[in-house]
Amino acid sequence: MWFSRRKKYYTTKYLQKHSALFDQLDLVTYEEVMRLSQYRRKTLVLLGAHGVGRRHIKNTLIHRHPNRFAYPIPHTTRPPRKEEVDGKHYFFVSNDQMLVDIQNNEYLEYGTHEESMYGTKLETIRNIHKSGKVAILDVEPQALKV
Repeated sequence: MWFSRRKKYYTTKYLQKHSALFDQLDLVTYEEVMRLSQYRRKTLVLLGAHGVGRRHIKNTLIHRHPNRFAYPIPHTTRPPRKEEVDGKHYFFVSNDQMLVDIQNNEYLEYGTHEESMYGTKLETIRNIHKSGKVAILDVEPQALKV
């Protein structure tokens, strides 16, 4: 029967006559490590897929070093919940205002979740830099604009 035949697999064997070709190729087996000059870092970007621990790293750094690290307060178009304070938990803006700011390239990253828009405005990051702290950003790759 045609369906009981085994599929033929073809393998390419290593031939010594091809070794000269491999000798000509550049194979990097060592990369020199250099010490960077010290300068004050302004932003730490934690980039990774959903669920890999970006938020845990961010919260740990801010909790252990509150005078060194800060997280930019995001902007959102959703209405505030009863315990949330504008400027502390989120900056609450209108949908039209957020769309205008996006058109003016005022957001580093933005996206939509459950019919509300969320984003990180560049000005909030600059304010962290002005206070002498390092801004920590934890973003998902699909939220970044290129």
